[in-house]
Amino acid sequence: MAENQDKTEKATPRRRQKAREKGEVSRSRDLVSIANIGGILLVFYFGIKPFWERISRTTASLLSLQYGLDPLAVFRMVTVETIMVLLPFFLVILAASIGFNVIQGGLVFKPVQFEIKKVNPWAGFKNIYSVHGMTEAIKSLIKFIVGVFLIYHFIKKTLEMFPSLMTLGLLELVKIAGGLILRAFVYGFFFYLSLAILDYFMQKKKFERSLRMSKQEVREENKEIEGNPLIKSRIRSLQREMARRRMMAEVPKATVIITNPQHLAVALRYQEKELAAPKVIAKGAGLVAQKIKEVARHQGIPIVEDKPLARLLFTLELNAFIPPDLYKAVAKIIAHLYTMRNRRAL
Repeated sequence: MAENQDKTEKATPRRRQKAREKGEVSRSRDLVSIANIGGILLVFYFGIKPFWERISRTTASLLSLQYGLDPLAVFRMVTVETIMVLLPFFLVILAASIGFNVIQGGLVFKPVQFEIKKVNPWAGFKNIYSVHGMTEAIKSLIKFIVGVFLIYHFIKKTLEMFPSLMTLGLLELVKIAGGLILRAFVYGFFFYLSLAILDYFMQKKKFERSLRMSKQEVREENKEIEGNPLIKSRIRSLQREMARRRMMAEVPKATVIITNPQHLAVALRYQEKELAAPKVIAKGAGLVAQKIKEVARHQGIPIVEDKPLARLLFTLELNAFIPPDLYKAVAKIIAHLYTMRNRRAL
């Protein structure tokens, strides 16, 4: 009981999906059953005339020995005729069962698994005397009482009409009997329909209650979905380290390093025949800036101090070309470097 009281949170979409994967959905068997009865009533309503005519013809043929005297031949013919008569009912029941199960819970495909607890006699005994078992027992008792009343009402009506039925032919007797049976079905249908609708809402409420989660379960699920914060932090740290290594591997390809001079460093690459404009291939602040300058000195790459330009270049994304408004300032630095390089060459 205490465990159920802790489950105060509504089921999350993930919890519902897991339940669905296990084949756990809100369904009322009574609603499916009443749908089958409704389908049978519809078949009777729209096809009662050909139905009774076919039964009458089959009965007449059987009594008049039109099927012959061979018991096996008679059995085969009667079986075929019976199947043809009952086939619409079977098809309606099948369609109603599948349709109303799909409407209530959708299509659910669950792998067949053998669970020993489902055949445990002690577990079955506890289920019988649980609240759910007692509720189902009361519902079954009500259904039984109503069924007995309908049978009694049907028999009583038949006995009252019995003297007048003695003078009627077989076809008329069949029609009258069919009418009585259909009336009993209609009475029972509307009663069981009300029970089925009530059962549907009860099952839905019970299902929602079974899916409820405790606050701890919600937190654990969020961790499972989003990942452990420590692990996520470690992954981000590794990703940053890998990105930094890739960036540092590009520094030796730089044309010039623009510095702040202490806090920022931006590596630019420019090749007149390859690139349309200078490109930011590495940048960093603090220790990363010092590392960029260290690699540049080792590779003999010029380092130019220009605080305003360095701040502007640092705002650009990696592998981005510099904007046109910086062309003049960067071109001036690169031109100066080319001039100095040419002088050294001479």
